[in-house]
Amino acid sequence: MGTYVFVYGTLRYGERNHRIIAEEKLIAYQASIQGRMVDTELGFPAVVLDDSSWVYGEVYEVSEETLIKINALEGYEPKQDPYYERVQVEVKTDYGFLNAYTYYMVAHQVKEWSTIASGDWRLESILNRFRPYYFAYGSCMDTERIEQAGVLSEFDRMGRGQLSGFELQFTTHLPDGGRADIVEADDMVEGIVYQVTMWAIHYLYEREGVNVGRYRPAVVDVEFNGELHSMLTFIVIDKQEELAPPDHYLREILRGASPDVSSSYLAKVHERAALLRQPDEMGVEGEL
Repeated sequence: MGTYVFVYGTLRYGERNHRIIAEEKLIAYQASIQGRMVDTELGFPAVVLDDSSWVYGEVYEVSEETLIKINALEGYEPKQDPYYERVQVEVKTDYGFLNAYTYYMVAHQVKEWSTIASGDWRLESILNRFRPYYFAYGSCMDTERIEQAGVLSEFDRMGRGQLSGFELQFTTHLPDGGRADIVEADDMVEGIVYQVTMWAIHYLYEREGVNVGRYRPAVVDVEFNGELHSMLTFIVIDKQEELAPPDHYLREILRGASPDVSSSYLAKVHERAALLRQPDEMGVEGEL
């Protein structure tokens, strides 16, 4: 068994140093630790370990040889004055909590550097692009509410995208039922790819409740037109036990997904919602 390492900067998928760990086993694609991310202004971030916020990244199981390469990249020399410190931290994933090494700086080293509020290095690069891709997998596949908000011209609908390694679930609760989320699993989620403007992104942040902590913006790698593209999406922060979606919300998903999304995937979404609506027969029997 190798060593778990949490990476949050240039070692992440799609970043310039990912080649160092590209052949290692990916444990969690969407993972987080408590801490604060800062911009070194040298083309890579640093992290201070405190409980002020969250830092997002990936977890890999790496060999001893690869761990030595990561130590060298991070300037970690325990017997000398290290550039980065290394420590085991608790990491939150869709599979539960685990412990992994990560690399950090102490607070006095970063006092002149600005905080990256999102805590997500890949997200910053997406948001700096001109008309980035956005992957919608829930009700935002349907343009009716977007049009009512007067921002439909800020969304260019490009077609179907496929996200591997995730499953659609309904893990956030509103008074009338559950809302969609993507959760890491051995499965695939279909959705709609848009190219969006900054006005569209502002609208999505408000609609998805980013400021109130319901969803967070994230980067996923979606297959579109036969190639993988890094795209903006939104993921539930505090995942709860699945709750059946209300009829009107499910209609938005199914209507918005057509005609781009496959009929087999739409049937799968409909079936999942139907199963969540069924009474827990085992629970009922247990009470009798």
